[in-house]
Amino acid sequence: VNKPEPKAEAFYPWKGLNEKLYGLRPAELVMVTAGSGLGKSQFLREIVWHILNKTTDNIGLMFLEEGVRKTARSLMSLAVNRPIHLPDVEVTQEELKDAFDHTLGTDRLYLFDHFGSTSLENIVNRVRYMAKGLNCGYVFLDHLSIIVSGGDVGDERKALDAIMTKLRMLVQETGISLIAVSHLKRPEGKGGHEEGAATSLSQLRGSGAIAQLSDIVIGLVRNAQAEDPIERNTTRVSILKNRFSGLTSPHCASLLYNKETGRMFEVQDEL
Repeated sequence: VNKPEPKAEAFYPWKGLNEKLYGLRPAELVMVTAGSGLGKSQFLREIVWHILNKTTDNIGLMFLEEGVRKTARSLMSLAVNRPIHLPDVEVTQEELKDAFDHTLGTDRLYLFDHFGSTSLENIVNRVRYMAKGLNCGYVFLDHLSIIVSGGDVGDERKALDAIMTKLRMLVQETGISLIAVSHLKRPEGKGGHEEGAATSLSQLRGSGAIAQLSDIVIGLVRNAQAEDPIERNTTRVSILKNRFSGLTSPHCASLLYNKETGRMFEVQDEL
């Protein structure tokens, strides 16, 4: 008990999150949640890029809504500061090679090519293999809902409970940091998450296992229908649960997406 608490081995790319979460720790399950199409994957990719540059750890990537080529090009976009995964963005061969060398060429990124197979056991086994066989310190899983909608599960609530229990045990067993994504139930009343409705733990899918078994729950809010382009492209980040420090926040950071560079950067809110 006299030993000081070990500091985090990796941090988030944004100051507002680190002030509340104190970085990313081993054996921690972080859940990122938001409405559909509000930039959760881009949020994860920014964290991947930051870990890749600030640590020497291997990283496992399981982006189940896209193929490995899309994932690879999207990560390379961060290295070249241009959204080269889009068809109308031009890039030279030299820039492409440099972007590859700084991402996939590091031999520290492992992408899961799921071929449409997203069964519960398959996903759990792949996470374990990334942790133990490929020595990944960080694994990103995007997203849980696609696993339970794969057709080989019955009740969605029970399926989400089952996968969360298995993932929680796996995190403890292997000591990895697992950063996963969960979709939200639609809020009651007018205005959905796509129009800027706030997130809460009660809106997480399932019977409560996601909220209970996660160490950290991060909510993302953005009004994708706003008239103002700044508001339309600004994501407000909230900390819904924080088992490590207990510090939560309805708004700990604002991240503006720049469509020219394809990057999310932290901005100060006007008082």
